[in-house]
Amino acid sequence: MRICVTDRDGQEHLVEAKLGDPLMLSLRDADLVDATCSGSCSCATCHVHIEEEWLAKLPASQSEEDDIVEFLQQAKSGSRLACQVVLAENLDGIRVTIAQEEGF
Repeated sequence: MRICVTDRDGQEHLVEAKLGDPLMLSLRDADLVDATCSGSCSCATCHVHIEEEWLAKLPASQSEEDDIVEFLQQAKSGSRLACQVVLAENLDGIRVTIAQEEGF
């Protein structure tokens, strides 16, 4: 499957991804996010903005993710942690933008 990614500099990338993996793994492998905590939902270095049309296709975020996103300065509608988004068939072609770094 493929992910359409806009990086922090506004450059677009088409990233290959594996069905069933967290979105974060593909973004990390493409060197687009740090993913410092390796997917344990604790660092927010995989913060992405998911385009509106794709949000309804995602499962709702859980309280642990919500608690982290709530404190991010770069958070906005569509903010998710890529480590918490599991790639399903209905997400082929999903469009995301890597959030600007928070400075921590």
